[in-house]
Amino acid sequence: MANQRDVRTVLRRLKKTFPNPGAMELGDPYRTLVAVMLSARTRDEQVLKLLPGFFDAFPDVQMLAQATPKQIELKINTIGMYRQKAKHVKGMAQAIVSKFRGAIPATMDELVSLPGVGRKTASVVLVACFGQAAIAVDTHVHRVTNRLGWIRTKTPEKTEQALLKIVPRDVQRTVNQVFVKFGRYICIPGKSRCWMCPVREFCDYQRKNLLEPTDAAAVKVDLIRREQELERLRKNV
Repeated sequence: MANQRDVRTVLRRLKKTFPNPGAMELGDPYRTLVAVMLSARTRDEQVLKLLPGFFDAFPDVQMLAQATPKQIELKINTIGMYRQKAKHVKGMAQAIVSKFRGAIPATMDELVSLPGVGRKTASVVLVACFGQAAIAVDTHVHRVTNRLGWIRTKTPEKTEQALLKIVPRDVQRTVNQVFVKFGRYICIPGKSRCWMCPVREFCDYQRKNLLEPTDAAAVKVDLIRREQELERLRKNV
């Protein structure tokens, strides 16, 4: 298990490598909540491309609550599970209007009471929109923190609880933001790119891939390009 000094060092280095906000962090609680719900098992780029049209049609939670499932589906049918997601975001909007007078709730218990909202989604909203300490755990965060040796867990749910115990509260907000990008570009599933990892000296992973490939320069350029494009799409929402 990592000590808090190493945890802070790793997060600080990765924040320098990936300084941009998370792709679904849109500032506004309503927009962020919808974006994270739609991003489940879907590439961020796909979600960000449809969001401008979605929010033109449903600019606030009241409009979304009044929309029919078909109207919502027509705005999100380019992503997977769009019918189920349409049902969830409509149910979420109706619950917010009826239970919270149209205001996005700002506590974990209230957020997870909404249809289709789990702890990961709630944590992103709490961190990005309300400045609260929380750790949103997806497959990237789960994989990376286990490889680093910070924890030894089998599920994202157990990972969240373990990380909350070892990550200092004042830097918990950084965990999802940097590890999602780190896991997407460097600490990837399978053969990870340890040769370009800025924190490899802090890593316990036994199968480090330290051999720099012949196309290393192209890989790095592609990483930068993809991250720039993601940030462009995020700012366009």
